[in-house]
Amino acid sequence: MNKTTTWLAALALSAGAAQADDVTLTMWHQHPEWKAATQAILDAFEAENPGIKIDLEEIAGTNYSARLNTALAAGEAPDLFALPAGPETLAAAEAGYVAELTGKVDTSTLREAARGAVVGADGKVYGVPILGSYSVGLYYHRDKFAELGIEPPSTHDELMAMCRSLNEQGVTPMVVPASDGIVPSFMYMMLTASVMGADGFEALRHGERSFTDPDMVEAAKALQEMGQECFQPGALSTPYVEGKAMAAIGRGVMMPGGSADYVGYLEINPKADLGVMPFPGVGDNPPSTVTGLEYIFLVNSKSEEQDAAVTFLNWMMGETAQQMVVDTITMTTHNEVNPQGNRILDEFTNAAKSKDVRVWYELPETGGVWSVVQQNTAALILGEMTPEEFAQAAQDAVSPSAR
Repeated sequence: MNKTTTWLAALALSAGAAQADDVTLTMWHQHPEWKAATQAILDAFEAENPGIKIDLEEIAGTNYSARLNTALAAGEAPDLFALPAGPETLAAAEAGYVAELTGKVDTSTLREAARGAVVGADGKVYGVPILGSYSVGLYYHRDKFAELGIEPPSTHDELMAMCRSLNEQGVTPMVVPASDGIVPSFMYMMLTASVMGADGFEALRHGERSFTDPDMVEAAKALQEMGQECFQPGALSTPYVEGKAMAAIGRGVMMPGGSADYVGYLEINPKADLGVMPFPGVGDNPPSTVTGLEYIFLVNSKSEEQDAAVTFLNWMMGETAQQMVVDTITMTTHNEVNPQGNRILDEFTNAAKSKDVRVWYELPETGGVWSVVQQNTAALILGEMTPEEFAQAAQDAVSPSAR
């Protein structure tokens, strides 16, 4: 064998080894409407990290949890998957499903609230928010408001007066997909947030405040009123996907939603002219929003490619990826990245300055409240449960902790 032949053989062996070393990470997420924007970010990662490919599968939210739970139990989950920060992530860690990431991922660039949500009291980290955070408020069709000569309401009384006036004109005030209770539960979170604020929520978590306090019961009454006078006909049987489409095409002039929903609205109706306001407050309280992390990403403890997965997560936490997240999908958790020319995210940022509280399900004391409220919103709206009974059920699900 001459030198040229030897060199070519060595080159072929080297290329074969490089090809063998290529890694493909499987990744599951629950936002099909984000697929194009998320894939663009993954393409940028692959361009900067040759040898690591990401195989993304977006699964509709209604099917995601069941499919993931089945895959985890069978030992067939993807290399990377997403769960809510807080109790669900801790449960997955305790079950041995996820790899610990403490010291492997850089959380120093996270904003304080986001870092507090992913770094446990024991300092352990199991997942990171690579696809940002969200705030929830009230969307409205700016063009329809202008046509009707109305302004965004700031109090519940103003909202109810608007709903009654719109109903008289044959206009649906609000589209709320309520079949699973999720969107009404977000509304109740915002109504209670307007009453108690961040300090009051902290007190509630430690047993010093209650959903059954008289001013908090007013929040349950407000939700009941809206359900009976503001929602579209058939709201309690309207699934999320159908309701979101109805909202996007203007079947109602308002719809509760999060910063992450905007991409989906435009996908359905590119001409939608939307604005955002904080959710009208109860009584004399200011309007409010609630904020939480998008599902955080975890590494499957059974993955054979954990090093590559960590490389990917750290890249996603960096400025390049987070700028793409905030410019094309939703709000970022990076403390040095801000939206560039994204009006909706600017409006959400401003809305959250009014009165903002963290979502309940990220915290151990109030994680159980979410499911109880979700299960009971239909009964409240139908009048099968009084506001006082609804508030008591929510309070019974609180697991207060000591300060």
